[in-house]
Amino acid sequence: MKKNPVMNILHKIIINRPLAEVSAYLSDIANDRIWQEDVLESAITTSGPVGVGTAGYEVRSVLGFPMRTEWVVTAYVPERLLRFESTASAIPYEGVMEFESDGSGTRLTYAFATKADGLARLIDPLMEWFFGFRFRANLENLKEILEKRP
Repeated sequence: MKKNPVMNILHKIIINRPLAEVSAYLSDIANDRIWQEDVLESAITTSGPVGVGTAGYEVRSVLGFPMRTEWVVTAYVPERLLRFESTASAIPYEGVMEFESDGSGTRLTYAFATKADGLARLIDPLMEWFFGFRFRANLENLKEILEKRP
């Protein structure tokens, strides 16, 4: 990260599904609209399997307004790690999902940080509370969706 992070969100959750299933589900960007309530549209814009250099975009509802961001995968280890960062966004960001086996389930650690300047730095406490709450709700939704699968 080139700038000091403004907003840092870190959540851990255990999903009672096998590691390979959870990792595969989260590596499929088409699923983002299913488990993240605020994602309106998402797609990969490069060809081939997910890996370092895979690029894509998402349109997310932020405080009721659609916001498009573009991102790239910066590190990928199947069933272990998926790191990404924005390439075009009103507020630059980076995130990482780490996967660990936890008995018959999966421990997912999701970290997200913004790299904003100016006004965004001033409203950081509000952003961290709002987006932290939203990320937690999305992860709980993910858990429910995956655990209901046969």
